[in-house]
Amino acid sequence: MAQATNVYNRFHNLPDGVLADAIGQADAVLKGAEAECKALKDEFKRRGLLEVAGASFTVTATEQIAGRLDVKAVKQYLGDSYRRFEVAVVSTVIRVKAVQRFANAA
Repeated sequence: MAQATNVYNRFHNLPDGVLADAIGQADAVLKGAEAECKALKDEFKRRGLLEVAGASFTVTATEQIAGRLDVKAVKQYLGDSYRRFEVAVVSTVIRVKAVQRFANAA
């Protein structure tokens, strides 16, 4: 069964430059929100709070333990034989940086 290759979404009509600016703006907002959220959560932990209900949200803090594989130690233990367990992963990375604009020197 044939599939349509042109899938329209709310961004389909954005010119490339406008798309880049929209990504940059959203990325800046996201990073700012993440930094603010981290600072607020750090304060929650600093106060030693476990559960607090506000007017709109309830926030709880619980401890969890997670096992993590020490990749460096495994590689050291196995030597080059660790490579037979490696799997190639292909991904697309989008990097965002602000365009630097220089004022004309007078």
